[in-house]
Amino acid sequence: MSIPNVSGVPRVWTDRELAEQAQKAIDVFVERRLAEPQDRYLEHVALRKKGILKLFRTLEGVDPANPPPEKVREILLDSAQFDALRYVAGPPVSKDDLDVLVLRTSKRITRELIKHDDPLVLAVLSLICKMADPIRFPWIAARRKPALYEIKQAIRATTALHATQTLQTERRGYGKEVERLLAHRLVADLKFERRTSPNRGKIKSPTDFPAKGTFYGECTVYGRKCDLLIALPDGRMVAVEAKDSSSVVNSVKRVLNDTAAKAEHWHKHAGRIIVPVALLSGVFGVENLKSAQASGLYLVWAHDLDSFVNWVSAQ
Repeated sequence: MSIPNVSGVPRVWTDRELAEQAQKAIDVFVERRLAEPQDRYLEHVALRKKGILKLFRTLEGVDPANPPPEKVREILLDSAQFDALRYVAGPPVSKDDLDVLVLRTSKRITRELIKHDDPLVLAVLSLICKMADPIRFPWIAARRKPALYEIKQAIRATTALHATQTLQTERRGYGKEVERLLAHRLVADLKFERRTSPNRGKIKSPTDFPAKGTFYGECTVYGRKCDLLIALPDGRMVAVEAKDSSSVVNSVKRVLNDTAAKAEHWHKHAGRIIVPVALLSGVFGVENLKSAQASGLYLVWAHDLDSFVNWVSAQ
């Protein structure tokens, strides 16, 4: 049951309030980053070093020009060794890029293909050898055996490179942590029920919307993705996108080009029945936030999640 005198939409911020909230988000971001333990980086280093050492042991004595398919297959089926192998390239090559570069199609290199296709696994290793970083792995292009000191330097450099990248990827996942926190609050505080969205997560009409007192996790709503779709008691849907940004430049894409564009798309297809919300953490430019809000996107701050939970409860 809705509470009288409570706004039917989340708060619309004044320019001054946006500046204040953006600064609070930056302060939280800085505190979070500075509080990150040095041990976390060292954990990544230890994990990636284990992978590159295992790769070197598997390839010991293997002729890159004529490798046994079973040896290469062993590497590709082991996630730690496969990741280490991708970082032999300079610069490192992603799994998605590797799929395209090897297959020259939009198909994926699956485990099933790796298990049964000898030419494919040999093509992967051959490509990595062609792309090998000449600074870290000079012996590959020279087709010679490496000196012991070269191996040690390559392991040290590749480990640091890989660990840095995986830590950065972990940091970029903070938005998912905020999303999970909101979902937890909906269940624990408001007694909402999380349900599986129909049609493999493709919401195409109001009949696919979650029922009152329930919500969906990640799904596409009229063709555009949202992280949470929350059903309000009055039949409206709150489409939440959790966005974490580490720079003002990055925030342009995350707020204006992405989430604000979705708000306009949803309004076009469903009118005001969908309330588009950006759940923000990190660094955002105030002018970008003003433009996003003016487009019809409602801005909610991760550092003030209580206010949004209270608003949902009051509807």
